[in-house]
Amino acid sequence: MTIVLVTTASALLVSGFALLIVDLNVYRQSWTADLSSEADILALSTAPALAFDDRTAAQRNLLALKVRPAVLSAGVYNNAGILYAKFVRAGSVEPPSSLVGGKSSTRFEGQDVEVIRAINRDGEFLGTIYLRAQYQVRSRIVAFLSIFSLVMLASLAVALVLSAALHREITGPLDAIVAIAERVVAKRDYSVRVSGSARHEIGVVVTAFNSMLDEVQGRTDALVQANRTLQLEVEERMSAESALRKSEKLYRAIGESMNYGVWVCAADGRNIYTSESFLQLTGLTQQQTGDFGWGSVLHPDDRSDTMASWNDCVATGSFWYREHRIRGVDGTYHPILAQGVPMRDDEGKVTGWAGINLDIGRLKQTEAALREADRRKDEFLATLAHELRNPLAPIRHAVKLLGSPASDEPKRRWGRDVIGRQVGRMSLLLDDLLDVSRITRGRLELKKNDTALDAVVGAAIETARPLIDEKGHTLSVLLPPQPVTLFIDPLRISQALSNLLTNAAKYTGPNGRIDLVVESTPQDFILKVTDTGIGFEQGTESKLFEMFSQVESAMKHAEGGLGIGLALVKGLVGLHGGTVEAHSEGRGKGSHFIIRLPASVAVAPEPPPTDAALDSTALTTNMHGRKLLVADDNYDAADSLAMVLELLGYEVTVVHSGNDAIEAAKRQRPDAVILDIGMPDLSGYEVARAIRQYAWGENILLLAMTGWGQAEDIDRAQAAGFDKHLTKPADPDEVHRLLYAFFDEGVES
Repeated sequence: MTIVLVTTASALLVSGFALLIVDLNVYRQSWTADLSSEADILALSTAPALAFDDRTAAQRNLLALKVRPAVLSAGVYNNAGILYAKFVRAGSVEPPSSLVGGKSSTRFEGQDVEVIRAINRDGEFLGTIYLRAQYQVRSRIVAFLSIFSLVMLASLAVALVLSAALHREITGPLDAIVAIAERVVAKRDYSVRVSGSARHEIGVVVTAFNSMLDEVQGRTDALVQANRTLQLEVEERMSAESALRKSEKLYRAIGESMNYGVWVCAADGRNIYTSESFLQLTGLTQQQTGDFGWGSVLHPDDRSDTMASWNDCVATGSFWYREHRIRGVDGTYHPILAQGVPMRDDEGKVTGWAGINLDIGRLKQTEAALREADRRKDEFLATLAHELRNPLAPIRHAVKLLGSPASDEPKRRWGRDVIGRQVGRMSLLLDDLLDVSRITRGRLELKKNDTALDAVVGAAIETARPLIDEKGHTLSVLLPPQPVTLFIDPLRISQALSNLLTNAAKYTGPNGRIDLVVESTPQDFILKVTDTGIGFEQGTESKLFEMFSQVESAMKHAEGGLGIGLALVKGLVGLHGGTVEAHSEGRGKGSHFIIRLPASVAVAPEPPPTDAALDSTALTTNMHGRKLLVADDNYDAADSLAMVLELLGYEVTVVHSGNDAIEAAKRQRPDAVILDIGMPDLSGYEVARAIRQYAWGENILLLAMTGWGQAEDIDRAQAAGFDKHLTKPADPDEVHRLLYAFFDEGVES
């Protein structure tokens, strides 16, 4: 259809263009001839007017041109070339004012035509006629194109009708065959057919094509069915093989995930498979392990017994279970647990063994660590019992001495001093245990303030001085020449330093020497304690700072302690951002302990406070009229504290249960209440909350007295309404300070 239409249109366009050119040329020639004839007629009619000089007649002849719309302007010129008469159509250009020459000519200018004709009469030149007209080329072209378009459309319509007939009879069926063929090729769908009916030869082609598709479809259906059956069989086989491979990979992965994998042996005991992890460990090959090469990497002490046991296992067909050590490529021996089970056929005959090699190195390390921890725990408990019994013995003797009628006042005073010292020693021991627990759990809070260095050192020396003097040691102290102020928790740093001094005194024989040197460098602040004591083996420094850890030489020492002092020192110094080190050249050569604090702890000294610190010795003992209530289910603790407070002038009432405390408080309206937390009926928390509900109990002083001293215990006491929290055994002087400060503040306010 495209070819027919393009050919027809091309032919029509070429012929139409040729006809247009010819028509325009003929039209131009005819128009020129017509205008020339018009000029000749005007020349004949105007000649008499020029001859007799009749301008009116000449003008009248020109006005006759009005009936010719194509004439735009006209002029009559005399023989001198001067415009004699003229005609100008409205909107047109006037003729020239003069015209020289008098020659006849025709000139085209666009669609305008100028014609000039000479006026002659009897051989005499009278003048010239000038005509300017517009021939209608555009309208001529438009008319031609209109006719041509109608002819073109009619021709194309006829061509379209003929093409449609050809398409319907020939190309339509062929296009349908091509479309079906493309679908068959693309989708392998042989069920489609060419629709419609065609005549002549094309109908035969369509019928043959559909018949071919019928045949192909039949064979394809049979082939598809056969392929489907085959595919199902293949899928089942592949599924089974995939499941088998997955199972194999799973068991292999399980085996390889264990150090050091799995192994398989034949019925004669020869290895036929060993995991790659075991081969990498030992550097052996599969061939070497199959030739009993694994025996060559056994530990010499394990080799003979292991090989004999394996031969016996092969001979009896029994289970295999054995711990031995295997030499790795790194030269070290790795503990391995090898275990396996015999594989049997349907008749029960052993066909081989399958087993695993387990890396029990961590288990052995854990076992050794547990044994060490258990040993250290036993030693700690034994030492703790020893440390607790030591002060109990003199306390018992002192109590018996105080109860004897034969004892005089000096002996009684000595007994009281012994009890005081031993109770203080036990209190320090319990405080150390609690502090280590708080540090380990991250619950110990520092109370930092600006503190003079000599005060911290003096407090530490004062704590260690009794033991130093008892053993006759010489103590040398070297401090910086200028006063030094530190921003630290003075109690904790003094505690750490006193522990080092006490350890030095303990583990140094009588009449030894202890040096305390304090230095300040741009990088850190150093406190060094050196002694001439028992020392320790090099390489054991890190163990010294572990909980409940003591070197062997210290354990044999008569005053070995609990093994928590250095762990406490490390924790307290670490909370200040510092470190602690230990050095010794060996047993019997003394030791050096160094505390390093960051240089940032040193601050510029401030003027001493003007107000004197509160000292129990400066407090007045005139507390008559101050009523106290003490509640504790421990009769001895309650009564002894009451007697001490009564000596200070307080009026004390003692009860031993929570309900009794509430009732006594209601009756007496005390100024302060000291409550034990763990009472059998009501806890101290419950009693405190009950007292705070009364108007008289809103502003009295409530002191919690308990053996629980963790941070959460203090928070719980404050939440229950207590003003202060004291840990047993509380110092009576501390209780008196708190009472005095409370009552003194109330008096001032």
